[in-house]
Amino acid sequence: MPTVQRNGRAAAAPPETKSSPPSRIDSSFAMPTTRERPSTYLLLVYPLILALGSAYSILSPIASGPPVAPLAPGVTADVHAPSIPNQNYFSGKGNIFNIYFVKRGWFWTSLALLLLQLTTRPAPTLRGKHYAQVALRYCLATLSWVLTTQWFFGPALIDRSFTITGGHCEPHIMNTNGLKEAIDMTTISSGPVCKAAGGRWRGGHDISGHVFILVLSSALLLYELSISDRHSSHPHVSPKAAAAVAHDMTEEERKAVGGWESETAAKLRIWSRYLVYGVVVLDFWMLMMTAIWFHTWLEKLSGLLIAGLTLYGLYFVGDHVPQWRQIVGGL
Repeated sequence: MPTVQRNGRAAAAPPETKSSPPSRIDSSFAMPTTRERPSTYLLLVYPLILALGSAYSILSPIASGPPVAPLAPGVTADVHAPSIPNQNYFSGKGNIFNIYFVKRGWFWTSLALLLLQLTTRPAPTLRGKHYAQVALRYCLATLSWVLTTQWFFGPALIDRSFTITGGHCEPHIMNTNGLKEAIDMTTISSGPVCKAAGGRWRGGHDISGHVFILVLSSALLLYELSISDRHSSHPHVSPKAAAAVAHDMTEEERKAVGGWESETAAKLRIWSRYLVYGVVVLDFWMLMMTAIWFHTWLEKLSGLLIAGLTLYGLYFVGDHVPQWRQIVGGL
């Protein structure tokens, strides 16, 4: 043990703190020394995106399309009118991002969150509680997704709201031969069942499931990333800095700082973040596309409201109910 001179006598130097990171860390890679939680006001970015998209859909001649002459009273569609081709790749529901990303949105959210947690290194004193609370928050968010878009003691919430407000399922082409089919379709109370039967939803308030899932997915991933960083064994060291330090670190040095992660583990942590960022960026982009091409303003606002209430319950209710924070955690 090294010694220092104190009043003419030799004295042992204080041992290094095991939890402190190696001095080789480049300060340009380090995270801020203080970690403030994300503000609730950051959620205002979502109504802003919806407002910008809705404004564009009204003001842009491409998005608004040519004027359509009003139909006679009681006529729901002019089946002989030529269909207007899509003005934009994202204006059709068949675009690849809608089919393989938005329609499977909760899968990508779950995958990104799982890889983030597998590469997170919580402090030993927080490890068990961290993973338990992450799992609980994910289960509650999944429950909200199921009740809203899949099943709510029968049809999902978005389907129930549609039929309660006067919506129904009708065939694409109305004629005398299809009268019995039309009568049968009016008994359908689920959007997916209606589509599978060759019909379409008409006449009700169609809560935007796209807005709901895109807002919930992106905010959940960003908040969970913030919580994972705060609970990290070295919260002030970025993954890039950790990988750079681990590259030249000896096993003795790794043990001296409490078990520094390997270079491979640090790089995996970097790539897990890239997946989180990729999902979030696509969420924001498809949210803008939804705001431009689909749903009325009130339908988009309904989807935003349900997602916002879910997020508030998961991450901010604990500010007012300490017992809830002890169970679920939060920001």
